[in-house]
Amino acid sequence: MIFSNPMHLLWIIILAGIIIYDYFTGGKKLFSPLFEKELYPVMLKNWDEKMFYIKKGLFYSAIFFLIIAMSQPQWGKKDEILSAPGIDIVFAIDVSKSMLAKDLKPNRLENAKSSLNLLLDQLAGNRLALVAFAGTSFIECPLTSDIGAVKLFLSSIRPDLIPVPGTDIGGAIKTSARAFGESKNSKAIILITDGEDLAGNAASVKGIRIYPIGIGTSLGEPVPEIDENGNEVGVKRNEKGEVVVSRLDEKLLNEIARNSGGQAFFVGDRGSTLPELMGAIAMLPKQKIKGSFSSEYNDHFQIFIFLSIICLAAEFILTSRRKGNA
Repeated sequence: MIFSNPMHLLWIIILAGIIIYDYFTGGKKLFSPLFEKELYPVMLKNWDEKMFYIKKGLFYSAIFFLIIAMSQPQWGKKDEILSAPGIDIVFAIDVSKSMLAKDLKPNRLENAKSSLNLLLDQLAGNRLALVAFAGTSFIECPLTSDIGAVKLFLSSIRPDLIPVPGTDIGGAIKTSARAFGESKNSKAIILITDGEDLAGNAASVKGIRIYPIGIGTSLGEPVPEIDENGNEVGVKRNEKGEVVVSRLDEKLLNEIARNSGGQAFFVGDRGSTLPELMGAIAMLPKQKIKGSFSSEYNDHFQIFIFLSIICLAAEFILTSRRKGNA
């Protein structure tokens, strides 16, 4: 048995003090100062001392049960699965080398991860998954309603996570679609990338809305060259020795969004896109999604209220006066 409001149990200490005080000062001791010594036996000849103490016991028992009821005793654990309206969302995040460009500080990838962390907190109640992609893609975190788990996987995202170079947006969309499994809920893919589809096979998937978030600027930024130890050692150059500049491809991302019935957003010098993205997602129809387990104990304070009433009623009915003459 547990108590929802255990602080009320402190009243038992006060009750115990009253009972102890009453024990040493009550009973016949209470009446003795009221009568002369010679009248004492006469005045109490019809007084039933045993019944007197029974009545007191019932009264104090009633108070005790009332204190227990106030403390809200609970037992009988009940497990249930909580469900709330929501949708299924897969975040596909670009981890290609171009995401290390610094037109957004500290770089595109870290900026995207910071923005995504803020977005995750606002999507509690939905099921979320995480896909990482570059030249290929894989499911980093399967669908879950555990926001903490998604954040944990997000923190492990880094540019060397996928050894295959390049940017295959079409492959990322297909992998994201597989992450939904057999779900019948509303589905959305939030595609976080600079939009440079080097594989050239970007596509949409039927029944899934795609919301691209373009990371970077149209002016572009040189792609840093990173050595085996993760240190920046210069800028990347092509076969001709020219500096490789990565530019945001707004046209491609707008086309992906339009073909899927979604909407494209861009992070650059335009300010935050989170309110607009949340507004677009909120328009999608929601279904009941099973979430975490909830364990609750059943309240049983009613039993103790009933016992308290019974004790008070019995105390009221009983009399400490003897029947007939003694």
